[in-house]
Amino acid sequence: MTRHPGTKTLGFVVLVAAVAAAALPATELVPKENAVKGTPPPADIAEEGARLLLDAIKADDPSIAAGFFFPAAAFDLVKAMAVPGRYHRKLVAWYEEDIRTEHARFADPSWRFKALELGRCKWQGQGTEGNALPYWSCRGSRVTATSGDRTRRLDITVLINWGRSWYVTHLGPIRS
Repeated sequence: MTRHPGTKTLGFVVLVAAVAAAALPATELVPKENAVKGTPPPADIAEEGARLLLDAIKADDPSIAAGFFFPAAAFDLVKAMAVPGRYHRKLVAWYEEDIRTEHARFADPSWRFKALELGRCKWQGQGTEGNALPYWSCRGSRVTATSGDRTRRLDITVLINWGRSWYVTHLGPIRS
């Protein structure tokens, strides 16, 4: 068997990386909820954002729900890519487009927020989905709205956490 120089060092680096991936230290930049797997934040944490999202859709004004989209500074930390800001700007543009698309279904100003249900939530560890940092991801979350005796649901394709907060990363279909 031929030994290659540096094989022992590479094995040590892989071992250290695996141990580090098990639990990251919480810092000023990385909240503890994204450093160590615990339980996902509860849905009620996101209700105000969901209300703003419905308001933005009714008004056909994405700026109303801009704060419910995953923040650029956190995105820069989470994504393991050369220029995360470029992809974040695309995601924001798609979010705004999806809000405008949903306006036709909720244009009547009488629609009222009723509930937010989180979808299937899963811990996304480091290295999954192109991530440098872990987070909780909920796919298929739903906002329920009512207007008189009518009920409609708004699907949120992906919500992810940053600290104790939930944010949209994909409102409509996931695009590439």
